[in-house]
Amino acid sequence: MILDLRVFDEYPAETTVYANPGELGRFDDSVVRIDAAKVDLAIQKSAEEYYCQGEVEAQVVLECSRCLVEFASNVLGDTDFVVCSSEFGARRRGTDDEDYVCFEGNDLRVDIVEPVRQTLVFALSMKPLCSEDCRGLCPTCGTNLNEQTCNCTDETIDPRWDGLKRLFPERKD
Repeated sequence: MILDLRVFDEYPAETTVYANPGELGRFDDSVVRIDAAKVDLAIQKSAEEYYCQGEVEAQVVLECSRCLVEFASNVLGDTDFVVCSSEFGARRRGTDDEDYVCFEGNDLRVDIVEPVRQTLVFALSMKPLCSEDCRGLCPTCGTNLNEQTCNCTDETIDPRWDGLKRLFPERKD
């Protein structure tokens, strides 16, 4: 994802940058693939720095953490980073908490894949679900409980709880 600052005559400026298929790669185990990604940026210039703020949007295919079925999802996240020359960035690194993306010489073109990837990683759910009421897989036979039921019984009771059975005898109504 190349951000080309040479196309702007004055600032503030706005632009949209699109990712080519496969450009972001797999950035998380739950991501099966990224179908499309774009970044809408607002850019401000101050001396030798270009402050970029915007929103990252990606259409991804994820794997459900309960039933392991692939599903499509739209991931949104806010990003901000500073673009500057590599010499200026080397002097500024460590003096503040900004994320710097540097260009070489007077090129004014930078690859913004890394800040976009980081934004998407933070925007992903820790446990992606195909739906809120996903029933997952049967722990005994592995059947997808969203698609069918199984005949497995979950009657394994920890023997340490046997003493409680005497306190509450089973009622027959």
